[in-house]
Amino acid sequence: MNRKLIKEISKMKSQMGLIKEDIGEELLGLRVMVYYNLHKHTFSVTYNGRVVLYADYVKLKNVEFRVREGGKEKVRQEMRKNVHAFVIGDLVDYCQYPCENMPPETNDKVITYNPYKYDSFVRKDTEEPVYKANEIDMINTKNKIFHINEIVE
Repeated sequence: MNRKLIKEISKMKSQMGLIKEDIGEELLGLRVMVYYNLHKHTFSVTYNGRVVLYADYVKLKNVEFRVREGGKEKVRQEMRKNVHAFVIGDLVDYCQYPCENMPPETNDKVITYNPYKYDSFVRKDTEEPVYKANEIDMINTKNKIFHINEIVE
């Protein structure tokens, strides 16, 4: 389905009371967990163990990058991806999926994670492990590859 159609369906569901359109507004400032959703090709934002919104852009502060060891090992054994890597932080801003006004990438300090190559999130250029950051922008680019740009204060 194209993004316009998905947006229209979401709008209709919201009008029918099936989903809250701006649930993220209630979450601003709260600690959330974010992961890349392989099925929807966007970020899933969770709070208290439940997915509360899908977003193409997420800004977090007081960030922790977490990889669950058991999930990582299962990916490597079965050669099939599962949800086991998260970016955890205080929600500052977001652009709900599908986002038509995507913010530009902020800098070249890209952080990535590949369960077949790395044990943790790493800087893309140096492959140095990264576990924490002050503030980051998570940007879902058009080619289905997501970038996590660390912002140094």
